[in-house]
Amino acid sequence: MKKSVLAAAALCALASNAFAETNVPQSAVKNLSVTVYNNGLGLVKDTRGVPFEKGANTVSFAGVSAQIQPESALFSGDGLRVVEQNFNFDLLSRQSLLQKFLGKQIKVVSTNPATGAETTEDATVLAVDSGVVLKIGDRIETDSKARLIFPDVPATLRDKPTLTVDVLSDKAGSRDVNLSYLTNGLTWRADYVAELNDAEDSIDLNGWVTLTNNSGADYKNADMQFVAGSVNRVRPTVRARPMLMMAKAASMDFDAASNMAEEELMDYHLYSLGRKTDILSNQTKQLALLSGSNIKARKEYRFDDIAPVYSPRQKEFDTRSASVYLQFANDKKSNLGIALPAGTMRVYKADSKQRVFFVGEDRIKHTAENEKVKLALGEAFDVTAKGKQTAYTQFSPKAYEASYEITFQNAKNVPVTVNSYQSLPDGWTIANNSAAYTKENAGRVLWSIAVPAKGKTVLTYTVRVKG
Repeated sequence: MKKSVLAAAALCALASNAFAETNVPQSAVKNLSVTVYNNGLGLVKDTRGVPFEKGANTVSFAGVSAQIQPESALFSGDGLRVVEQNFNFDLLSRQSLLQKFLGKQIKVVSTNPATGAETTEDATVLAVDSGVVLKIGDRIETDSKARLIFPDVPATLRDKPTLTVDVLSDKAGSRDVNLSYLTNGLTWRADYVAELNDAEDSIDLNGWVTLTNNSGADYKNADMQFVAGSVNRVRPTVRARPMLMMAKAASMDFDAASNMAEEELMDYHLYSLGRKTDILSNQTKQLALLSGSNIKARKEYRFDDIAPVYSPRQKEFDTRSASVYLQFANDKKSNLGIALPAGTMRVYKADSKQRVFFVGEDRIKHTAENEKVKLALGEAFDVTAKGKQTAYTQFSPKAYEASYEITFQNAKNVPVTVNSYQSLPDGWTIANNSAAYTKENAGRVLWSIAVPAKGKTVLTYTVRVKG
């Protein structure tokens, strides 16, 4: 019965176009939630208290995102039925006023530079697209320096982006309505700061969410969530409209507080801020994401393919520095064990006077619990390697035997262990090696070589390749 009454009311309202408009300002917001995804997408959930008349109503939500996707808007409330919704992004400006008064009369106020006397004349707006063209009396003027006075502001121009919804209400009175929509212009990334201890075997880690709001709207007293993972989106074939609120130089707000709660959301990870916060338009804000202390870590000195893989007759190899990596396990045993969103991890270390210095950074991928993090920090100054080929015998066009000598040097005051990874052609075997190796896969081996302080270690081996 109620559905029949609403349907009848809808027909009557549409026939008479009798929708009573109610402007709902941002101050009427009772609850606001913003969820930001990795790919520049945001989900806004906005609850406001709205007074309704029985029957047809037009509800105008002021202050929605300037980059809203109107087709994604979802409006709901008890006893309400949506008939039509419109996104009004024609914002009040000098240019938009002129466009609305095209072909209409305005007033032009001119000031005499000698006397300061003002003269007011009626003018008709003839054109605005490539400069303002006015008809004043019996003359046509362009690029007038006079003040323009408009009789009113057209109802279709808004001072803020506004979503209007035509709805039918089954009764009069105030009630809460929920508006949800997707918007562009909200981005977040994870940034990490790791401090390496003196022994270089553990780190203290702090993670931050860096949030940037270029959506053209303020989100005040909002609950914030962040989704890590790649959510599929359909690319529009035609861009509906240009970005309305171009980003200015964004301000930075640094907000240190307790860690965020983390949970699984389908095949993604959701991080929720445990309190409300303000996200202003054209602002970048940092929010504490996670922290961990005394996380077990390991530094690695690494060389890759000192000997050429597919040029077996090359005699000498240039001296090279070891690559420096820092590794740790993302598990509870190592004092961590939380899903880490992709981002940049910056590493710092204090000197003998406890002055902290930057020692390298690397980007990490989304890292689930119990996976490993490996950071490439740079190249070692004091740990190097050089090599040469000491013998070569060709058995056939594809079969040969080559012998190598690799010298690892350490100028540091402490001993180090270097990992030397070597790729090999198909059909390889190693003979006469001076140190044991580990077979990493079908075409790659690893030598772990101890090098004394202020000393060197020589590795020799012979590779036989069958064609």
